[in-house]
Amino acid sequence: MLFIVSIFIFVGVLETLTPYLARKTTVFGVSIPEPYVQHQQLLIFKKHYSMMVGSIAVACFIGQILLLFTSIQEEQFVLLSFVLLYVVLLIAAGLYMFYHIKTKSMKKQENWEAHVKTVYVMDLSIRDRDEVLSPTFFALPIIISLALITFTYMNYNAIPDVFATHWNAAGEVDGRTEKTWLSVIVMPLILLGIQISFFIISIGMKNAKIQLSAQAKEASANRELNQRKYGSWYLAAINYSMTIVLVVLHYTTVILKNQTASYFFPLFIVFMFVSLGGLILLIWKLSNSNERFVDLHTNETAADDDRYWKWGIVYLNKNDPSLLVQKKYGVGWTVNLANKWSYIILLVIFLPILLVIFI
Repeated sequence: MLFIVSIFIFVGVLETLTPYLARKTTVFGVSIPEPYVQHQQLLIFKKHYSMMVGSIAVACFIGQILLLFTSIQEEQFVLLSFVLLYVVLLIAAGLYMFYHIKTKSMKKQENWEAHVKTVYVMDLSIRDRDEVLSPTFFALPIIISLALITFTYMNYNAIPDVFATHWNAAGEVDGRTEKTWLSVIVMPLILLGIQISFFIISIGMKNAKIQLSAQAKEASANRELNQRKYGSWYLAAINYSMTIVLVVLHYTTVILKNQTASYFFPLFIVFMFVSLGGLILLIWKLSNSNERFVDLHTNETAADDDRYWKWGIVYLNKNDPSLLVQKKYGVGWTVNLANKWSYIILLVIFLPILLVIFI
């Protein structure tokens, strides 16, 4: 239960701070000309959003804590906790759209673009400082999964006719599957799909464009390089820790026929620690390297790309060869839906999920 509470706290804090984690030149998914990044109304929008989301998150958190002092069963507590979590996320999404529209409207009404000089900022030497992990680093987990699938088929006859495939919160088996040529490799197949998507994402990160500010060129370069470097490290940590957990789980339950190994839960805790702890570290690194814009000396601003974004969330630019681009709101990356390879990523990600649902 305490683990679910910790996830709720993390998500609540993250949603509350999100407006302050994005680049200073993007506010609620809208590109802001650099001379206006300190506009008082924009600061008020961010403050109001954070106050409202934070208040709702605290209220839901208190409700979650009160549930701990009742006689509620663990499964019901987990279900209600996720309901409260989705409430926070839905309200945060609604507020985002509200302030996205207000910010976009204010930018148009005050005609900011007419009072600035748009420039295109480039620095080819920045690529030499790029420390994104090579896609080759993400190939090893794929080889491990393929080897596991091969090994599983080599031992197919020794696998029980019915084996465990799901466990409840107490670690007890509550779901079993009959042995078939497909069912025995569902877990490594799902893992393989995730690993392939990570491999493609690593290629996209390596080749993604680097966006620089006109008046904070070095600061924006540092932020870009940090997001790329630490983002690839975080992706690798998730990839390798997930590979360890699922390979051990599959090998132990299917090959060794041990369905209640005591180290399952500790392994899962370590994986969640890597996931959440790594994300906290990534956010901290990015927040420390964000542009400050304390010395705006001209009316210059880097060219924006708002026309290629829908609601500041969906990116469609057929003239951009990049597979991945940085999100305009929050931390992380999103796909360029005008690039045909983006649909390969989405297919690889969602195909294993559909496999689990329909098998």
